[in-house]
Amino acid sequence: MPSSVKLSDQERRLYARLRELLREPGLLRGNLVETKRTCGKKSCKCQQPEAKHRALCLGFSLDGKHRTVYIPADWEEPVGEWVKRHSEVRDLLEQISLLFLSRLQNRKR
Repeated sequence: MPSSVKLSDQERRLYARLRELLREPGLLRGNLVETKRTCGKKSCKCQQPEAKHRALCLGFSLDGKHRTVYIPADWEEPVGEWVKRHSEVRDLLEQISLLFLSRLQNRKR
């Protein structure tokens, strides 16, 4: 990688944001999926179609197979932050990669 002196302002901003995100704990690849389900109790309100229980799950693929993990209510906020942080890191890496692809195509270091 070129020294930071040779980086453009845009590249420096992207790297700074990436370092900022990576200092925080927690990166999680996947998508949050909200589902509605019934619990199985005959007397529960969820037996009504409009009153089903809400459940948040993490959907992801691992070894070519789609997986789903239930997220307990008290974990929803941190898991949401981890997923959001991973997505932003992935987007920043893509932007940096495109800038360096442009450098390569223009034969500029």
